Parts: sequence; structure tokens; C-alpha cells
Amino acid sequence: MTSVPRDIATWNWNLFAASLMVRTWKKLGIRHYFVSPGYRDAPLIAALQSEMDLTIVSGFDERAAAYQALGFAKVTGRPGVLICTSGTAGANYLPAVIEASVDQIPMIIVTADRPFELVHAAAQQVIDQRGLFGHFVRKHVDFPAPGPDLQARAWVSYARELLVTTCSYPAGPVHINLPLKMPLDPVVSSHRPGPEHEQMFAQAIERLPAQWWPREAPEAPKEALASLAADLRSAERGLLVAGRLTQPWERDAVSSIQKRLGWPIYCDIGSGLKGHCATEVTDLQIPRMQQWLETYRPDCVLHFGRRLVTRHIDEVLLHHPPPSYWVLSRETGVQDPSHVAGRQQLAVDLAKAAAWDVWQEGSPSPSLQIKELAGWREKFEKETELFGFAAVAQAILRQTPARSHGLFLGNSTAIRAFDHWCLPSRDGPRMEANRGVSGIEGLLATTLGLVQGSGHGWTAVLGDVSLMHDLNSLLSLAQQNLFVIVVVVNNAGGRIFETLPIAEHAWVKDPLITTPHSFQFEGISDMAGLPYAPCRTLQEFETAYARALRMKRPAVIECIQAPNVDLEYQKRLKERGAIDVGT
Repeated sequence: MTSVPRDIATWNWNLFAASLMVRTWKKLGIRHYFVSPGYRDAPLIAALQSEMDLTIVSGFDERAAAYQALGFAKVTGRPGVLICTSGTAGANYLPAVIEASVDQIPMIIVTADRPFELVHAAAQQVIDQRGLFGHFVRKHVDFPAPGPDLQARAWVSYARELLVTTCSYPAGPVHINLPLKMPLDPVVSSHRPGPEHEQMFAQAIERLPAQWWPREAPEAPKEALASLAADLRSAERGLLVAGRLTQPWERDAVSSIQKRLGWPIYCDIGSGLKGHCATEVTDLQIPRMQQWLETYRPDCVLHFGRRLVTRHIDEVLLHHPPPSYWVLSRETGVQDPSHVAGRQQLAVDLAKAAAWDVWQEGSPSPSLQIKELAGWREKFEKETELFGFAAVAQAILRQTPARSHGLFLGNSTAIRAFDHWCLPSRDGPRMEANRGVSGIEGLLATTLGLVQGSGHGWTAVLGDVSLMHDLNSLLSLAQQNLFVIVVVVNNAGGRIFETLPIAEHAWVKDPLITTPHSFQFEGISDMAGLPYAPCRTLQEFETAYARALRMKRPAVIECIQAPNVDLEYQKRLKERGAIDVGT
């Protein structure tokens, strides 16, 4: 095995600058790097390789690498550092950067660049990379090309500040553009840092405090708390809505508030609270549950966390707007696509909000007969023999071990299968999803990052079109040998569009919107060397999924289903719900 030199910072100016940033972040606790191959970023790669105790993930696909960094940050709360070469390499990071920006996920991006004199001179593999990610980053810094005038303290200061910025409220990606001149190789240059620069380097790192604290969300104004307290006192029919909650302490906070108020609660699948509360408003696809909500007509709504997967709550409240509607979330943007008059939003830490003394002032609302509804649903689910997304979701929740295995839910039909059609248990697995912009790309790559950050296995539940957008990540999964079970539901296209009004206009819908196909995933699984199991019945799936969990190795399970099976399931559910469910 080739030995790796350790003290390379003074070999040339590029290594000096790269080592400064790497050692700064290392001292501040940043250990994970997601590196895309190239030559212009070779000094950064050399600096990483020369350090001990770093995890370096090689990602040949820049888009997938960025989503891996996203998944890692989701589960750890700390940024992974993305490093790539010049040209269009950084542009491939953009989808994940947008997701991180909208969803407030920390991320550090370092794009190596050609020196300024080559940017507008028709040199190869060069674009103007300054401000490459626009307003989707919290801050971007264009560093100068390293040379004899490099100020070590300034570089360390900026590297530290960018780390603080990416993790501070509101969290989000930051970007460093770093021009590098020749030599890019780890060689000793005749024009290189001298003893005084070496001393400057050592002092800058030595004097850097290892402790750092991100800037937190502001406290709620006293006037706002007084207004909230007044609304709680006057409420007669309160309703709680738990949107997506990303941290365990947020879930504990909402549970605590719900117990004190005693109000009915609707829990999004991303809240981690679905199926946990005795007075839970469940599946709003069931007509009688919609009727209950319309009859109940809450006069005060408290929405915790981020946006919901379902649109039904918003539709009901838009037709019957409550006099008082509060949104409590770390989200900085307005969470109100319908622009409901009178909605008030506070950007707060929910853990701190749970300690407010206003919650004692609410009056409990009438309880719901949720147990009867849940019992009816279980009976219906046992009776139906349809092998659709709902059956797959229910089987996964039954078998997935709590705490030791996570679930990543793909967008489109996948996450709705869990949100609408089944109730998790109180001790169910942790669930994650990319709901910032709800895209279908990079979903498997995100799951790889979740495994790297959590240290345990995950199951990615994806639709066929979503996996087709991320096939390179199947190769990365095999290469990195991570414990990810890929469950792909193949119903031959984007079937969620069948549930929308466009379904009535087949000449527009097919084939350019639904993207029908005859593709199956056995070939790509074989090419990657991944175990593959095709399933056409629920029993086959349960057997294959149990085996994959037991083996604790990467695997692909393909559920091959009829294109319209989920539409038929919804039709039967609504018919039974309209007839059998009591008030």
C-alpha cells in the first residue's frame, strides 16, 4: 500500500491554502467530506488524504454526491463538505443545494476554479463560477488564488465564519470558490511557503478556539405571546396540526403541548407523531373524516413545524377559515400558499415554545372516536387483496425495527402511501424525506448519506420514476457497500398524476406527464452486483423484505404492480369510508 505523507502544507501554496481550511474544519469537529473526482481540486484532495481521522467519500456523480451530503447533514445536524473540480462539476450540485436552502440544511461547498486570467480566455473546462448558486446559499466567498501574500489568519477566520453561518438560524448551504494555479500536484515547488509562513500557519490553527456556537432563532415578541394567549383563552373548538418536525425534541415539545391543551391533532407523516395521540384526526381521504372536520369547524388552529404532505387540511380551512390561525416553526419563509387572511407565523424553537406559560390557558375540545376509526381501517386493510403502494407501506411499518433502522420516503406517491394509508406504531422507525422542494431526484443518494451519518441501516421506499432519476446511486451503493434496502414500487409511470384533474385530459397527460415505461430494475441491479428480488404479491414482498433486514446488506426489492392498483385502492377506501365509518 502506498504510504501517505502527513506534513505537506508547505510543499506549495495550493497545499498551504487547502491544508489551512481542512485543519480549521477538523479542529472545529468537521470530519466528513464528499469529494467528486477531478484535477483542479487535487490540492484539496491531497490535503484531506494527508490528515488522520477524516471520512472521505468518493462520489463519481456530483449530483448524487451533493445529495449524500444532504442526507448526512439531515441526520447529524452537521455539514458534510462538498469538494469538486472546475467547470460544470459544481453546477451538478445545484438541485441538492436548492433542497438544502429551502429545507434549512447545513452544507459547505468548495468549488475549485481556474485562476482569474483564464476565466474569460476560452480556456478548457472553465465557466465564471463566482456566485454560482445565486440566492440559494446563505453566503458565498470568492477566495483569491493562493500565493506569497496569503494571510493565514484571514483564511482561518473565513473558514470558521462559513461553518458558523451554515449551521446558524436559518441554516443553509455556503459556498467557497477557490481558484488554484499550477502546480496542482502534491509536489515541492521552488516558490513555496517559507519558515515564517509555516509559523503563521501553526499559530493561526493553534489560536483557533475549538468551541463554536451557531446563532439561534430569535425569541418571540412579548406582544405576540400575549395575543396567542388571548386566542387560546377564547378558543372553543381548537385544532392542532403537526407538520414536518425534524428533531426529536420538536416532537416532544408538540406532544407536551397537545397533552396540556387536550385538542384534536392532525399529524403529518413527517412529524414523527402519526399514530401517537388518542385524539388524532386521521386519513382525510375518508369522506366521513372530512365531514367531521367540516362540521367541527375549528375556531383556533395551531400549526407546528413545516408544511404538510396532504392538501386536505388546507382545503377545508380555506373554505371555513378559523378566526385564529397560528404557525410556530423554525421556517423563515411564509408557510401559507393559500394566503389565508389572519394567519400569524412565529419563527421559534419549538423546544423553547413548549416552556411558554400560555398553554395552560386553553380549554379541552371534544374528543374523537379515533379507536373505532382505526379498527375499521385495520379490518378494511386485511380484507383487501390489492398489492399496491398502501400494502407495501403497511408491510414495511410492520416489519421495520424501531430505532435500529430508518425509513426514507420518496416523494410523489411514496410518501403519500405512508401519510394517508397507514398508521405507524408509537415505537416506529425514524422517517426522513426531501420535502423542501419535494423533488424526485437524488432520493437514493440522500439515503446513502443518512446511513453514513447515522451508522445504521435505512430503507428507501421509492417510485419507479424516482429511481430512474438516480440510477448512478445504485452503483454508488454497491461501491460503498452501505446497508440500504431499496424498495422500488414499479407501476409503470408517474401514477400520482392519475389523481389530479389532468387525468381527464388524456391527450395532454399521456405520455409526456405520466411517463409510462416498460423498464424494470433487474438489469441495473445485476450490473451493480446488488441482490435483487422481484415481487408480484404481498407475501413475496414480506418474505423478501424480512430476508433483506436479516442479511443487513444492500439489496433491491422491486414491487411490480398493475398501473391502476392504487387508484382502485383509494376508490374502495372512499366507498367503504363513506358508508361504514360512524361519527
